[in-house]
Amino acid sequence: MTAIALYAPENQDVVEPGRCAVPWGVCPDHGGTLRSNVDRGSWCTDPVCFNAWPYDRLGALCPEPATHTVRADDGSTVYGVCDGHAITARAQIVAGRVLPGAPAAG
Repeated sequence: MTAIALYAPENQDVVEPGRCAVPWGVCPDHGGTLRSNVDRGSWCTDPVCFNAWPYDRLGALCPEPATHTVRADDGSTVYGVCDGHAITARAQIVAGRVLPGAPAAG
């Protein structure tokens, strides 16, 4: 599986328009830095961040608005991601790009 496929939404038809399409949560400020457990909920592990949530954000659909577009270089995949997923995707995706701005509706 390619890195770009990891970011593809599992169920395109359940993603609300304008929302991040990735089926797991991240810290909206630092990307893939979350940890989670039953007793504490979820928290960002970036040393300067104090973001925390009282639920398993890592295991839930991302609730953030789409602010960037992930596009495969061959055009086969296009979807919207939030700021946090864009941070992480830039470091992980090959054969694709993360572009500013949500994808055009339609």
